[in-house]
Amino acid sequence: MRTVIGAALLAAAAAAAAIEIECPARVTMQPAVITDAPDGWQPQQRRTILSVQDVVVTIGPPEQRHDLKPEITVINGRKSYNWQFVAAENEEGVWLSCGYGNTILLSRKLTTPVSRCRAHEPFVENGYRKLVADCR
Repeated sequence: MRTVIGAALLAAAAAAAAIEIECPARVTMQPAVITDAPDGWQPQQRRTILSVQDVVVTIGPPEQRHDLKPEITVINGRKSYNWQFVAAENEEGVWLSCGYGNTILLSRKLTTPVSRCRAHEPFVENGYRKLVADCR
């Protein structure tokens, strides 16, 4: 009986510790400034509104570029990205970054110690791409 209650309490604690992060659907950026266009070339920027494209998990701040490589699986034709890490890596801080147009990252440090994160390929909802990650 105690084992069943203990297991139920552990399961409830694990569920409570889960973090769900929804990436902002889009970001608006200022036009890029090109400083070294060769003579005769005119820089153009086609878009300043970028939709969420992917998610990156890093150990330490993203500018340190310690990106973790996810395990990628395909379920019902949709990619799923899974990251696992050890407790020692949490000392540096685990960061989750939402990527936009292979150019912009919006990043946040996960304040709760986690050992894994999962995200699925973005899907369209109300005309915008939606990407949700959960970490435990």
